[in-house]
Amino acid sequence: MLALIAAVEAVVILVAAVVLAVRPFAHHLRSSNASSAALDLRGKTGPDTPAGKATLTRRQTTVMVLNGNGRTGAAAMSAAQLQSIGYRIGTVGDAGRIDYPKSVIMFRRGTRPEAVRLAHDLHVRTVGPLDGIAPAQLGRARLVFIVGNA
Repeated sequence: MLALIAAVEAVVILVAAVVLAVRPFAHHLRSSNASSAALDLRGKTGPDTPAGKATLTRRQTTVMVLNGNGRTGAAAMSAAQLQSIGYRIGTVGDAGRIDYPKSVIMFRRGTRPEAVRLAHDLHVRTVGPLDGIAPAQLGRARLVFIVGNA
């Protein structure tokens, strides 16, 4: 039993050492490979990666807005902002938790281009497929905007 605990501790220490050793070089690697990274975007998603052209206009895109920061009225204020720039608003309510450090946009299958456009509109950096929300819970909404603390 002690050997197993020692082995687990050794693996944890090794992983921590690798992370600490690589971190100082990460910025240098990112900047030196910026041009080659721009050419190889397979498997990478985010608001800055090409997503293709949105097929739905903003007026055709319904967004569910959820409060993920716990501040009273955060979802309603964000929904009003979205509506003012042309999006349709679906359900407005509370997320399953209130500790989102940053805002998040999630999308249904086939609507990633619309999600990336919404991320650009709102200056949100985190975009991903539905996670923790079943498509049936969305009603007519194609996208989910969870309002975080930032």
